[in-house]
Amino acid sequence: MHSALATASPHLNFLLLPPHSTTATALPCAPIRSSPVQSQHLQAQGSNAPFLCCKAGIASRRARSCKQARMQMHALRGGLQVSGLCFDAACQQQADKAFLIALVLPLVFGGLAILYILRPPPKEALEKGSVFRDPKTGAFFEAPEGESPLKDQKGELAFRPISYLPWPVPEDYEGTRLRVAVGERSSKEMRTFVFNKLRPDGELLLVTLPRPLGIVFEYDERRKQAIVVDLVEGSYADQRRKVAGLNQRLQECVLPGDVLRAVSCTNFVYPTNALFGAKAPERHIVLYGADKQKWSSIRGALKKGDVKDGEVSLVVERRRT
Repeated sequence: MHSALATASPHLNFLLLPPHSTTATALPCAPIRSSPVQSQHLQAQGSNAPFLCCKAGIASRRARSCKQARMQMHALRGGLQVSGLCFDAACQQQADKAFLIALVLPLVFGGLAILYILRPPPKEALEKGSVFRDPKTGAFFEAPEGESPLKDQKGELAFRPISYLPWPVPEDYEGTRLRVAVGERSSKEMRTFVFNKLRPDGELLLVTLPRPLGIVFEYDERRKQAIVVDLVEGSYADQRRKVAGLNQRLQECVLPGDVLRAVSCTNFVYPTNALFGAKAPERHIVLYGADKQKWSSIRGALKKGDVKDGEVSLVVERRRT
């Protein structure tokens, strides 16, 4: 004759049958008496009162089933420590304190980092000339010892665009100087940019076109260059090519085979007071340098901008014929 073993759980009641058993009879179980605090805890855990099996019934079930019930009761008592919920004022006070610390500390360290970055350069470096400032943008640059930056006829700094950043060049830097309109969208100014030639028979040209451009580029992985391969029929670039061909002024258009050296795009510039929320970021037209840049970055720069931002300036290098 086979007997049935009954085991009770706080989450479900089930029967444990011995091997080859075909019938089972549930044995009555009695609830444990618990204090009001324990009862509230058990209700918060979403479970019924735990059950311990009665001593009545088959003797073989007592040791295992009653031991399991006691272990389950201990697990329920410790549930308050892992649930993440507070049921008293002291626990809630500790949770609020931890939240404030986690919120305030990153803000304090972030503010200190911003103040450190925006600190003015040493006065000695400014007087010596190793650190100089661009009055138009307010940016500071540091020159190697014994070198001076290149300036244009107006006495303003001349730049070489590298990605989205304009970098000063030394006085002996050789290249073609081009004047490109950059700056805040509502008050753009002409600044001087210098480009060296990629090939001896190359010619650097500045072309301005409205959006959308209608230019098809192909990226050369080996040389890290974006090359013009076609113009979309009827686009602004195609119309400019046809007009320039009639007037024999091909310098004012983009042609297949041209290498993209730089392109103007719209970028958000954050003034100092904008970092603290006192002023909204400004839309600036910047010149993106495409030399040795990844295709994903060049493609992103070509997409940055709207029709309301004005015409796009493209610097291309063309083989001289």
